[in-house]
Amino acid sequence: MTREVAPRVLFAAAFLAVSVAWAAAARADQSLQTLYILHCSGCHGVGGLGVPEAGIPNLNEAGRYVRTELGREYLIEVPGLSQSRLDDVTAARLLNWVLQQFSAERLPADFKPYTAAEVTRFRADKVSDPKARREAILAELRTRDAH
Repeated sequence: MTREVAPRVLFAAAFLAVSVAWAAAARADQSLQTLYILHCSGCHGVGGLGVPEAGIPNLNEAGRYVRTELGREYLIEVPGLSQSRLDDVTAARLLNWVLQQFSAERLPADFKPYTAAEVTRFRADKVSDPKARREAILAELRTRDAH
């Protein structure tokens, strides 16, 4: 690399690093409600009611899902979250906000908020058939509720 090109390359690399950091900080500063509108409301609606007849669940029931490990994983794996460009820290914050906003009364007493590490671990497993996975979770919950 010539002496004339090296400073330009270093400047471009530094500019790119600062731009990426700025974009991540700007995204983290967005309100969780704004992130919900951008990433979740397209399917679940602004009020979180979903379209149950089309297989898009009402978020008022989401608190029940975290009572089982499969349900807890499922909430991370839904397409709007698993396929978003949100970093794992922001995705965990958004998921916790959604649960508190729409389903706080259905959360178990021992609910532990999602962590970035948990999102990282389960996010890679894209649910190929969300409706079938959701039905398996609901069946497990019905069995637990019957006992």
